[in-house]
Amino acid sequence: MRATTGTLLMLIGGLHQGVGLVLYREPLLEIARAGVVGGVDDMSPRASAFWFLVAGWGLVLLGGLARWAEHELGRPLPSGFGWALVALGIFCVVPMPATGAWVLIPLGVLAVYRARPSPAPVAVPQVFLEGANHVDVKTVEAEVSLREFVARLMSYQPAWVTTLFAIRGVFVRLLGLRQERLPRPARLRGEDVPMTPGEKASFFTVRHAEEERAWVAGAEDSHLDAFLAVTVETAPEQPRRFHVVTVVRYRNWAGPVYFNVIRPFHHLVVSAMARAAAAPQL
Repeated sequence: MRATTGTLLMLIGGLHQGVGLVLYREPLLEIARAGVVGGVDDMSPRASAFWFLVAGWGLVLLGGLARWAEHELGRPLPSGFGWALVALGIFCVVPMPATGAWVLIPLGVLAVYRARPSPAPVAVPQVFLEGANHVDVKTVEAEVSLREFVARLMSYQPAWVTTLFAIRGVFVRLLGLRQERLPRPARLRGEDVPMTPGEKASFFTVRHAEEERAWVAGAEDSHLDAFLAVTVETAPEQPRRFHVVTVVRYRNWAGPVYFNVIRPFHHLVVSAMARAAAAPQL
């Protein structure tokens, strides 16, 4: 398995700490001799040694959080995180070229490269992919029909998802956008899943449906258009693979601002929905 951006950050932070322990050995020993508590009270070599190690711990903590997100969500970090690393690297190296912060620039570029849109399964009609600013795919395996999978997907609404939706409402109001009320949780059955274009599915509208092949629903707002698609892939003597596809097209400046803020939560929610839809029912 390739190293994630978070793992690389943790390695850089660990290396940073190792260099600091060697480079600032004497000032660190002075801090120890001073009793540690209150041993750093000015911008002396002691302070330089102290803040050098603080920066290293910050990289390790940031890398650990990024690594958790990459493994938990099963996808790369958002491109905004990569650009932030590039900006931090430039911010450090311009006034102080003799610094190890140079390594943040290629690491940020790598994160941006890995965050490029995922290809969507071929069963999603091309018309829904044209002009997309973001595409992501979550894939799970389940021995159920397409209708039953969609029913479980749309029925998934634990308390934490409802809470996130309420928090989202505060954010969208700050952007001057409207927030639709989240429908009450309802347990759908496979036969209840709407399959005719124009029918409503929660706050989505069905745009395309083919039995045991694809189901596409969309939601339009003033800042972006979003599509949720579910496709099923079958092969002899292989488990059925379901692809949950999200497609986003921005309409104005608020689209990327809104989506890049909620993007980590989007991946968390959709991943949880896909896993719940694929889980064996008791």
